Amino acid sequence: MESRGVASLYRNLAVAYPRANAKPFEPERTRPKMTSLISWIAADSRGPTSAYFASDSRISWPRVGVWDQARKLFACRRYPHIFGYCGEAFFPTQTLSQITELIDSDLLPGGPSDPVDKCTDQIVSTIESALKTYPAAAKQPFDVLYCMREGEFIPSRFHLRQITFDPIAGTRVSSIEIPGCSQVVAVLGSGSKVVRMHLSDWNSSDVGGTSRAAFSAFCDSLRSGSDPYSGGPPQLVGLWRRSAPRTFGIIWQQRRYFYGVETEAKGAQNEVRWYNELFEICDPHTLAGNPSAQRQPRPKRT
Repeated sequence: MESRGVASLYRNLAVAYPRANAKPFEPERTRPKMTSLISWIAADSRGPTSAYFASDSRISWPRVGVWDQARKLFACRRYPHIFGYCGEAFFPTQTLSQITELIDSDLLPGGPSDPVDKCTDQIVSTIESALKTYPAAAKQPFDVLYCMREGEFIPSRFHLRQITFDPIAGTRVSSIEIPGCSQVVAVLGSGSKVVRMHLSDWNSSDVGGTSRAAFSAFCDSLRSGSDPYSGGPPQLVGLWRRSAPRTFGIIWQQRRYFYGVETEAKGAQNEVRWYNELFEICDPHTLAGNPSAQRQPRPKRT
């Protein structure tokens, strides 16, 4: 005989994962988009120098629970492309990891000389093709945030796209303008209101409009717990005027995380740059700020 707990779990799983022969799922238009996702541009006197994505690590299942080790950011290892997503979790996690591998293997356009429209069209086509074979009962809306760089060094240009996939409304690609100064350019997901509230506090301080303000505000929003669909350690990827993107380790609540997974410090000092929630460069062994890097104390107004 099944216990009440096991029977209850089966019922909850049946709700979260409909049978393949169930009626097609129609997304609730008011359902929140899981995740907190932010992007910002850093700039100097010559223009944009880098682009960053940060996200949380939580996936939520209605009436089942949450998991705080989900990967939500993706970066190519050879070519200048970074991705993040919000909304439905399983499908984007699979397809974005495949897309970064396809680009790095030269099976999709993505070199520094490839134009943004060509790259975007191929990425959208690849995702739409995969969606055609995805079970109708499992399809839910999601957004992909995509940044690439054309060229290298000073003549290079950053491009940012928000790609919305909706099983009812279809696909929509929106271009997000890249500013000439340091600035947050996108805040998406169920936690967007909370993130913007903390951004307002940081932007009114003496470090407003900096990468430090953007990332610290994002971390404050996660720590607050105000959005139940966002949580776990933050994730961070960046793209510069030259070379491939970088994925950063995060010191969060005195623990080390990489793409949301807790890790040890073995070999990390030489391969990965580590930041804490105040965007200070840290030593992964001691967890303290790197003595050779500038300290970034929290402003009083935050």
